[in-house]
Amino acid sequence: MLCNLRIFSKILDDGGGGSPLPAKTIINKGSHLLGMCFLFIFMGCGSDITISEKRESTVIIDSFIQASQIESLDVLVVVDTSGSMRDNFEDVGIGMDTLRIDIENLTYDYQFGFITADPSFLSYVGPYDSSASSIDIMLATSLLDATGGEQGFSSTYTFLNSEDGSIFNRPEADFLLFLVSDEEEQGNISAVMFKDWLGDIFSEVSHDIVAITSKEGGLCTNNYDIGYKYTELANLYNKDSIDICDESWSVWLSESSFITRQVDYLSLSEDDPIVDSIVVYENHVISHNWSYEIEDNIIQLGFLPEAGDLIEIGYRIYNN
Repeated sequence: MLCNLRIFSKILDDGGGGSPLPAKTIINKGSHLLGMCFLFIFMGCGSDITISEKRESTVIIDSFIQASQIESLDVLVVVDTSGSMRDNFEDVGIGMDTLRIDIENLTYDYQFGFITADPSFLSYVGPYDSSASSIDIMLATSLLDATGGEQGFSSTYTFLNSEDGSIFNRPEADFLLFLVSDEEEQGNISAVMFKDWLGDIFSEVSHDIVAITSKEGGLCTNNYDIGYKYTELANLYNKDSIDICDESWSVWLSESSFITRQVDYLSLSEDDPIVDSIVVYENHVISHNWSYEIEDNIIQLGFLPEAGDLIEIGYRIYNN
């Protein structure tokens, strides 16, 4: 008689609640196999024994807290208005109007302002609030003066320290900055210095940046001037820049910032999870309302967490 000895361990817990195991816990069952095999032999199994040893694995816990609902938001769009950018003005208008629709799902207390990326010839149009039409938003970029400067960091600094900027920047409002250029940022302010300055002036509210620029290895055919500093700034905010030559960038701008994004999914931090081990908790209570999207390696929730909700996803990966 063939005696099949298979050893299984529950990956996280039995689904009855409680907290997941700590991350990076390794459970090795191999050390007990020999004694268990002898036990099965003495119990009457035949001499043919098949052993399936559990591979060592590690517990991973990924999590996020749903961002609080925004009450008010200022959106500043810094646009390179040099000649090479003229073909992108329509995309900027479409993108900002689409973003505005998404913002209105969160709050109607918002305003847009548009400035040039040239601090020496600073041009400003705005503010545009919820009473503005889509045509107003679409035309805003084309109303800016044509300039030759490409210094988005310096322009932001100059504007926010100007009279117009002090009126636009509401102390109680969260702040979202868009930097749009098909070339490198050419000012003297470094990405690290610029981020530190933004952190200082917006220390009492939430703030974020989105960089839309020419990327190394991207879709732009004229890769002679890559927006390295814009991409570096985005990396400092734990994200990547957006390829300005990607035709679809304007339709998903709300997904590019935590301020305007309501999250109902989480990208897993490790590839190739053991799917049967995945457990999802909402505020420490197990949830079965989710699916695993293998192609994108994400957990798609079947619900939208409320502001402040904690989502924890536990799973195992095999050790190399």
